Amino acid sequence: MSSDIFSTGEEEYRKLAVTFNAATVTHAELLGIPPALVTENTTRLAAFTAACKAADSPNAGRLDQEDHKEKREALTQNMRKIKKAYLDADPLGVVTPEILLDFGLPLKDATRSDIPDPADTVLFTLGSGGYLQIIVRHPARPAGYNGAVAFIKVGGAAPKSHKEMTSTKLLTRPVETLFFEETQLGETVYITLCWQNEKGRLGPPAPIQSHVIA
Repeated sequence: MSSDIFSTGEEEYRKLAVTFNAATVTHAELLGIPPALVTENTTRLAAFTAACKAADSPNAGRLDQEDHKEKREALTQNMRKIKKAYLDADPLGVVTPEILLDFGLPLKDATRSDIPDPADTVLFTLGSGGYLQIIVRHPARPAGYNGAVAFIKVGGAAPKSHKEMTSTKLLTRPVETLFFEETQLGETVYITLCWQNEKGRLGPPAPIQSHVIA
């Protein structure tokens, strides 16, 4: 049997997909999962469920089976994205064993729990890139670190802490470019960074900086 939680047999996968989506909806705000990503997962689950029904029909043909496979791959891709960015990385430091079980996932390996949390803040600067781009510069990640987690908020009132940010992105290189949408032109983006170690634990957030999207 594969150790990949998303490569199980069909019956197990269908149960996991339903469980995973229900937990995504329930814990989205706590984990910081963007509403668009939650909606996308629910939509893909609905499409996969419909494809399962067609593929299970006695009259199912090759096209039904191919559509079922395609919809499963699309749903899996979305679930992997959520698992990697918000459960494995745990950018807000809120994932508990109970939450993992709600998602139908195995508990994290705690054999190296002695790894200390990052203690230093990330020194970073913001600068203009190309059109609708902002460049983030910070020191190279220290040994034993995954990189720096950027907490981002576009527009609105200035956030008082990283917990008020609306999205996150793991930065693994000293110079990274953030890309924005046309509709965000002229808005102020607020950013703070935290170091993240190999266990997914975060250090203290740096002072929040802002930059206008141009």
